[in-house]
Amino acid sequence: MRIAILYICTGKYTVFWKNFYLSCEKYFISESEKHYFVFTDSADIDFEKENPNIHRIFQENLGWPNNTLKRYEMFLCVEDKLSQFDYIFFFNSNLLLLKPITTEEFLPNEKENLVACLHPGYFNKKRKEFTYDENERSSAFIAKNEGVRYFAGGINGGKTSSFIEAIEKMNESIKKDSKNNVTAKWHDESHWNKYLSKRNDIKVLSPSYLYPEYSNIPFEPKILIRDKRNYGGFAKLRGNFNLRLFLETIKFKLTRYLRSISE
Repeated sequence: MRIAILYICTGKYTVFWKNFYLSCEKYFISESEKHYFVFTDSADIDFEKENPNIHRIFQENLGWPNNTLKRYEMFLCVEDKLSQFDYIFFFNSNLLLLKPITTEEFLPNEKENLVACLHPGYFNKKRKEFTYDENERSSAFIAKNEGVRYFAGGINGGKTSSFIEAIEKMNESIKKDSKNNVTAKWHDESHWNKYLSKRNDIKVLSPSYLYPEYSNIPFEPKILIRDKRNYGGFAKLRGNFNLRLFLETIKFKLTRYLRSISE
């Protein structure tokens, strides 16, 4: 079994790579052959010289929000290589695996094609509280009578053919929005939720696999979302601070704070 792992660490986000790689090698489906496709503007990354399963791909630092919004376009640059694997998974840069993760619990079965994780801030919320994109001009728009679960963008993937089809279609939607001067509410996460909103072939992971550091949600933490404040915060990690970025960061933090106090 061969698994491709997609990982983006432009700017100072390389600080997360070392421990992510070590924890993934140790805990993630140990019987599989794992290859890491690392999109970065760094000239080198830990372990790449001695490990042929690490493939560093130069990726310009596009700034916020394009480093996340354009991730599907990045992945398609190596589509030919990805197609050689059985499964493909994207992991956010600040994730850290804590415990063994098995084939049975994580990989899709014969009736499932894609893998998505419930958002740790919305697993116990009603549909009306989900932060779907409500802009009808957006390709990620989800009507009020649609959608039953809210998925996080921090982990996504599945069987290779199904996931490649997903990233192709989401990339098309994002490009269409860009031409119309529209940006989805939560960027790639909004497009992921839109894509999944009418599908029934999803392996649904609990927030155990996206467990925010310092949180107290009723799940066993298997994959930790490391708190970026311990590494200098959003502005420092992105490495391109300006007024617009500062305002975007404040808006982002305020929204996340309001989410947390409403739980």
